[in-house]
Parts: sequence; structure tokens; C-alpha cells
Amino acid sequence: MHKDKIITGIDIGSTKITTTVASVSESKISIIGVSGAVPSKGINKGNVVDIDSAVEAISTSLDKAERMSGVSISNAFVTLNGSHIENLNSHGVVAVSPTQTSEITKEDVARVIEAAQAVSLPSTREIVHVIPRDFSVDSQEGIKDPVGMSGVRLEVETNIIHGSATAMRNITKCINQVGVNVDELIYTGISSSEAVLTDTEKELGTLMVDIGGGTTAMIAFIEGSPIHSAVLPIGGKFITQDLAIGLRSRLDDAEKIKLRLSNEAMISKTMQNIRREDDFDVSEFGLEIESVPRSMLYKIIDARLEEIFRLVALEITKANLNGKLPAGVVITGGASLTAGVERSAKVNLKMPARVGTPKGVTGLIDEIQGPASSSGVGAILYGAKLYRGGNLLSLDNKNGNMKKSLSKIFEKIKALLP
Repeated sequence: MHKDKIITGIDIGSTKITTTVASVSESKISIIGVSGAVPSKGINKGNVVDIDSAVEAISTSLDKAERMSGVSISNAFVTLNGSHIENLNSHGVVAVSPTQTSEITKEDVARVIEAAQAVSLPSTREIVHVIPRDFSVDSQEGIKDPVGMSGVRLEVETNIIHGSATAMRNITKCINQVGVNVDELIYTGISSSEAVLTDTEKELGTLMVDIGGGTTAMIAFIEGSPIHSAVLPIGGKFITQDLAIGLRSRLDDAEKIKLRLSNEAMISKTMQNIRREDDFDVSEFGLEIESVPRSMLYKIIDARLEEIFRLVALEITKANLNGKLPAGVVITGGASLTAGVERSAKVNLKMPARVGTPKGVTGLIDEIQGPASSSGVGAILYGAKLYRGGNLLSLDNKNGNMKKSLSKIFEKIKALLP
């Protein structure tokens, strides 16, 4: 690889849009431009509800990132969210192409992945990711990379993530209208897990929960591969609304109060000088009272956090994953800094919890060090993995175009293997 590749990730959320630009070489991924959090318009719970407003917000984010990085953005990896995201586990089987040695080739692997994609989905649904979890050769299970092995029957277990075709087309249309091509749509759970989870956590069994403004994306890993994904239509914005109702304040003031309380909670972890029983000064926000008990604010916040994690617990139960995630839960996303989030996760999910921040990149790390940047940085890491694997072409699901070079398809599949 002679020249560094410029890769862009656009994280489209319900409350903010961020664009991250990175220079990728064989040895490192360096962040060279970040737009910062541009207020999201025309997006509600991960779905486009007003194309013109969404295009305007995306354009503003791109302009800021281009000015900081000094490069013109023409292609981008774009995150995809929303409660329309669903998943299923699928099985594929093919006979190995007969050769003198009966060795499994890259083409055989590409064919078995394609066979696993042959699932019955409504015409309104579109596949986002087909992720190979495990291969079997002549009934020998637990194989991660079967290329070069001898056998006559190749099987694969895959996790297929799919979403609303309409929602995906609208997101793509918005990106195209600002003059940018979509390299690939990436489910937010996949992109965030690229940035915050360790290989050990994925192997042991872990749950990644990305709490955004309007939605909460979750994905569970076992033995290094995703096994269940879901998006809940609830997020940090609901905590702000609860505070605004409880304090009879404006939403902007409620958001400031929430952020200040969260910052205090982070400080008190190390200094132990702030107690829940103390009063919280709200005199600058023009309320009818000068101060409120912190315990009251925490009660409002805890009630909504409890609801979020109980819904997450229901998803874990539905996927039959209770007791199978010993590495615990990793919480990320903008709302993961909310005061009391780790404690609430531990209590309601009954497993270890930590807040995850993005890792694996260099450069302007001060701009992307908080959990709110996890999905944007993860999109860069996802793109870099495909680039180093030798292929940035998507399996164009929209047109069902599977006629691209099988070797290139294999490189993409190999890049996604744990």
C-alpha cells in the first residue's frame, strides 16, 4: 500500500450528526478532521422524516469536517439506526468445488455465504450485513477460516442484519444529495462495537449498548461474532424531557442541568465530595425555585434509565442469552455519560458494566475521545478493515448484484471474520 487512503465516517443520529475523516495506512489510522456535533434536523429515531432539513444538517457537518481535514469528501461509510433494524441467524450449505485435492477455496466460501443469504424476507426489507459466525467442514465445527482445508461439504452459520428498504434508501438519498457516495451503510451497533469492544470481550460473550438521543442500539457477541441485534425507540432525549416536566423548565435548560449533574457524578467518582442528598443550584435557569434536591433529579433520571435497561433485559431474554454474556455490558453513545448509568445497568441487567470510549485511532484524539464519538470512529475502523482486506466495494444489496468478483467478495467476508 503505497499511499494513505482517506476514509470518512458519517454518524447520523436523532440529535446530532458527526463526520469523521481519517488517513489510513497499513500501520495506523489517524483522525485528520472532525465536524463536531452538528444538531440533527429532519431525523427522528434514526429515520429521515424531512429530506431537505436532513440534507442541510449533513451538508453543514461535511463542510466542517472538510475545512478541518483539508480534503474533499466524495465517499463515506454511513451509520444506520432505527427500530426497523432486525436480525436473524441463517445457515448455508454448499458442496466444495471438485478439485484434485478437494481444497476449499475463496470462491467456495463466497458461495456458502451467498447460500446463507437465501432467506425469505418481505420485499420491504433489505439486508444490511451478512456476518459469518462459524464454518463447518464435513461436520467439523468451530472453524473460523476454512480456506485451504480439505473437504467436500462446507457449511456456515451467519448473522443477517436487515432493515427497512425505504429507510435505507432515504438515508442514501440524503447523502447523495450533498455530493457524496455511500461506500456502505453500517448498523450503529456494529460500528460502535468496532470502536469500544475488545477481542477478549467479544470472545467471552458481551453486550454492547449504544444509548443515543432517540434510540438505543444493542448487539450481543458470543465467541467473537454477533448473535443478536435490536434497536429500542428510546434514548437520552427522553431523560431530558422527563427532567423538563419534573422541573417545569425549558428543554434546553433541562439538558444543561442533566449534563452538569452528569459531570458532577464523574468528578465525585474520584473526589467523593458530592452526595445525592445535597441541594443542586438551579438559580441561573429562571425556575420558580433556587435549588432542588439532587435526590429528586436522580429519581427522575433513574426511572428512565431503569426503563431502558429493562427493555434491554427483555431483548436478552428473547434471544435466550441470559447467563451467556460473562464479559458483561459495555455502554456507549452520548447518553452513556448520564449520571448513574453504570449502576442502573448493573442492577437491572445483573451483570458487570462499564462505559466504553473509542480506541484504535491516533491523530486528533482529543476531538473524539468521548463515548458520543464511538459510532463515528467505529465507521472509520470498519472501513479501514475492509480497505486493508483489499476491497471497499459493497455487496450492492439494493440491486441484488452478486456478480462482482468472487475474490473481492471473499476479501470483504474475511475482513469481517473475528
